[in-house]
Amino acid sequence: MFWSKVPAEPCFDFLSIWLLSKCIDSTELTMLLSRSVRLFCACFSVTALAQFVPLQDANLTTLNAAHDPNITISYKVPKGACKTALDAQKQFSGWVNIPVEGRSTSLFFWFIEAREPTSALTIWLNGGTGGSSMSGFWQENGPCEVVEKDKDHLEVKAREWGWDRASNMLYIDLPSVGFSYTTPITNGSYDFYNATTIFPPEPVPKWSSPWAFMNGTFSSPYPLNSSANTTATARLVWHLLQTFLSTFPQYNTPSNSSTGISLFAKGTTAPLAALLASYFHSQNPSTSSTTLSTTLPIKITSLGLLSPCGLDPLSQAQSYVTMALNNTFHLPLLTQDQTTPIMSAYHRRRGCSDLLLPCRHPSSSTNSETLLVCLQAWECIYGLTIPYQQHTSRSLYDISSPSFDPLPNQTYLTFLNSPKFLSAIGSPINFTDLPPPLPALRDDPLVAIKELLSQGVRIALLSGDRDYLCNWYSGQSTSLSIAGSFSRYNAFHTTGYAPLLTNKTYTGGSTRQLSNLSFTRVYDAGHFPSHSQAETTFEIFSRIILGSSISTGEKVNLASFATKGTPEADKTGPELLATNVPNARCYIRKVADTCDDESVRAVLRGEGVVINGVWYNSAGDWQLPGQRSDGEAAGEEAAPTSTIMTGIFTTSLSAAKPTSSSGGSSAWDNPARGLLMVSVLAGLLLL
Repeated sequence: MFWSKVPAEPCFDFLSIWLLSKCIDSTELTMLLSRSVRLFCACFSVTALAQFVPLQDANLTTLNAAHDPNITISYKVPKGACKTALDAQKQFSGWVNIPVEGRSTSLFFWFIEAREPTSALTIWLNGGTGGSSMSGFWQENGPCEVVEKDKDHLEVKAREWGWDRASNMLYIDLPSVGFSYTTPITNGSYDFYNATTIFPPEPVPKWSSPWAFMNGTFSSPYPLNSSANTTATARLVWHLLQTFLSTFPQYNTPSNSSTGISLFAKGTTAPLAALLASYFHSQNPSTSSTTLSTTLPIKITSLGLLSPCGLDPLSQAQSYVTMALNNTFHLPLLTQDQTTPIMSAYHRRRGCSDLLLPCRHPSSSTNSETLLVCLQAWECIYGLTIPYQQHTSRSLYDISSPSFDPLPNQTYLTFLNSPKFLSAIGSPINFTDLPPPLPALRDDPLVAIKELLSQGVRIALLSGDRDYLCNWYSGQSTSLSIAGSFSRYNAFHTTGYAPLLTNKTYTGGSTRQLSNLSFTRVYDAGHFPSHSQAETTFEIFSRIILGSSISTGEKVNLASFATKGTPEADKTGPELLATNVPNARCYIRKVADTCDDESVRAVLRGEGVVINGVWYNSAGDWQLPGQRSDGEAAGEEAAPTSTIMTGIFTTSLSAAKPTSSSGGSSAWDNPARGLLMVSVLAGLLLL
């Protein structure tokens, strides 16, 4: 079984533990095994199977692709599935069906038109290598979110800081993940606790309960080599883009547009995203003599990587030590002795470093050999977090939260598997995050990023400073490594960090920017910055795609632009130690990931009740939304500056007073129309 997790990152199963034993010593392996089994089973806690998907008239429109008649696109308007800020916003969801190895692999997409007219188009990919982008859609930056309205009643409302506020958005599920599937689709059973798919369906075993063992309709259980490496995966996504853009040419950005197509990715999808962007450029008609005349150029103008992992494994390994011993919150997570196994496991013979080399250069290996090597390599890298998991009770994703981190909200997992929703999008399968084959990295993603940088693509990395797994020290080191390969960017190392001005009253981070390269530390954010610091992350996103100053949003000449400020992003503060930590919630479709041991045992015994996808000891424990303490963890971000659902904040360092509630000058800018008069939309309220 290969790793993948929603919301994002690679974890471990018992096969992984065996493989990990090949690169760490027995003492560290004992540490691993002594950690609660649920920590590792959780990594494959699949999102949700309620019942077989019935045959239905999906009412999909099906067309042949212009560039390849063997490829088809099947889509519809998903009425009632997602409430957007403005009723006029168009949506399309569906599948691009690509024949591979005598079968069909169908990639799921969901497109949402921007709230205001714009030529900008942004592709979003979620992570754990191959994790469903529906996680980002529903939990982080999509146009809408699922909320509890009442007992056993979920509703969808518009998200104020959804990224459709500044761009047309295209969310894509990678092969065999989420709503993407390979034929033949198959009925089966899924055991949430052991993360095992069973074909054909079986009755609920005596040791489990109907809550943790459910029937569903799945992608083919037979893996394809079509996504066994990044080149193959990139080819599939390229076909999807070609098909989508030719079907909906009105959303294809002009080739000379500075706000062309942006690609944003999260977590361990960062290396894949970099290689995808490079592949897209290599396939453009101007650079490929074999490309058909019917293909469209795909010009990536911005590559944004949130909480990036896996780009520079050495800096990532070292960052675990730095974050544990010398984080800016002055919080000692580990002792010096407890960090020793981290670097030892990386550098020793047959350690992580040795394993990564053949994974990055697998041309002489078969697909199965490459997959095994890459599995060993990357699980060895993420095995470096074992000392942290062993010696702390804090979340990998937010050091201010307990191991059973209750955020972001997981109620969307229940909603996405409701018959009403499945019918709305016309899905033939249940929503899952079954882990796909791990793509082997055919090329070095840092090399791909450097090539994109030299072509003028805006490269932006941003990390939350409370994230341990993909922490900001690693992101900062990676940005310096990228800059170090170009003499043009030598000054990046000495470029100052400027305050990231979220709005007139709040400084949301520190950003270092030189020309088209930037790194931003987002204050008081964990692994999901666009969830925990929604307004700040939206502003960063909008400024990246517009090519403006990430610090202020001002229009600048990137060819000569550099931030000015402090040499280090060294803001510190005691706010991390605040006691306002939300209570953990036991999501039935994330039982091993969100429920403590006692709750898991009760779930398996069939005790308690499940309301809106959450397990409780009794019905009396459920409270109306707004009456319980499962909101945001402690942080500084101010309340939204307005109830306006459109616009981008722009100011200047000379005019702004980010710590003053009354200071600063600002404008809300629309990316397509320029200055937006606030009074025009002052009546728009968050729905």
